[in-house]
Amino acid sequence: MTSKPSDSTSPHDEETVGKMLGGLIFLKTADRELIVDFYTQRIGMELWLEQPNITILKHGNMIIGFHQINTLSDQPDLQGMYTFVYPSIEQVDEMYDKLKDIADGWPRHNERYRIYQFFANDPEGRKLELQAFLHPLTEVSSKVVFS
Repeated sequence: MTSKPSDSTSPHDEETVGKMLGGLIFLKTADRELIVDFYTQRIGMELWLEQPNITILKHGNMIIGFHQINTLSDQPDLQGMYTFVYPSIEQVDEMYDKLKDIADGWPRHNERYRIYQFFANDPEGRKLELQAFLHPLTEVSSKVVFS
């Protein structure tokens, strides 16, 4: 029987080597201050970690890092869609009230996927979805082990 690592376990202990502990996505941004302000003030993400030219934010089990680029030689990452999940229709409606100036329409039921959702764009043009699932889910979580 394998024992569960304690919180004091080093990430290099034999039991943790090669095991997924979580992850994050890094996105290039042309204006990190503007983007961090948007995601913290308007979306409600929290600061998770600050590094040189990088700010990493969290929302539940979603972790996104924004990396400041040199706009003369690089472009921001704008592909994909970033979905923020809320526990209820009422909370999606609250987010709509905060973001209706950038929303593409009213929140709506999506019967095919059994969700309640609306879409918006961040200041650099990334597509955002804010939604609540309308059916029970298994909780998803991740744990990052620190030494």
